[in-house]
Amino acid sequence: MITVNGDRHPWREAMTVRDLLRERGYTFPLLITRIDGTLIPRERYDDTPIPEGATVDVIHLMSGG
Repeated sequence: MITVNGDRHPWREAMTVRDLLRERGYTFPLLITRIDGTLIPRERYDDTPIPEGATVDVIHLMSGG
């Protein structure tokens, strides 16, 4: 299992950030993702694995003025 924004989520071998975002239905274009407090660059979502037991934070950025 992993924790995503405070909720438990099933983990599987070789799960990437992109996989997790799809499974959770995150489609908002401006997201920030951290794994165990480490910021993951958007261009690394497809090849960054999530380790078992990780804490993942997915944050929606809001723009405006």
